[in-house]
Amino acid sequence: MTLEKRSMRSLKKLVITLLIVFTVLMLFSTAVNLYVINSVSKRMTYKDDFEGSYDYIIVLGCGIVDNQYPSSFLADRLDTAIYLYEHGAAPKILMSGDHRVDDYNEVAVMRNYVIERGVPEEDVICDDLGLSTFETMDRAVRLFDIHSAVIVTQKYHLARSLYNAVECGIDCEGVVAEGQVFINQPYYSAREFVARVKDFLFCIVF
Repeated sequence: MTLEKRSMRSLKKLVITLLIVFTVLMLFSTAVNLYVINSVSKRMTYKDDFEGSYDYIIVLGCGIVDNQYPSSFLADRLDTAIYLYEHGAAPKILMSGDHRVDDYNEVAVMRNYVIERGVPEEDVICDDLGLSTFETMDRAVRLFDIHSAVIVTQKYHLARSLYNAVECGIDCEGVVAEGQVFINQPYYSAREFVARVKDFLFCIVF
């Protein structure tokens, strides 16, 4: 067998191996995504249909503008949380977001937004190191002793949020934050597909 034929055979084996690995990973990832979504689907609802009562409303951060204003997506989450608070869903709101640097204080912006709209200051709790969905739910239990909550975020993100909460020991229900149209929805969906697998593994390991 010539060197050229050996190289071609080796290349063919490598390509086949990579295709098999890719296929297995995709099948595993798809199965995990379906499991995560289906396991919490009955816990998801919209604000007009919500009838539950919990100890906390948990709002997950998703970006601020000029360290002063919530992003449009975050404003939708906060408006939904205010609605739920005013309708008796829970007596306290936990704001969870990023404040690792002085010029980016996500939770302060979130806190100020709801207080300016009538939520009493004493009913707003802040976690400025809720740097991921998993960390938010884990810290909610470990640091704030939260075991009952209604979780507010966009629909594409809600299943993973609920799954993390349940795995961390929180009795919960999720409410979809409606409002903005997702122009980049394919990107968000692709990122969420990967994130569900990541958090599924996090919940197993941690």
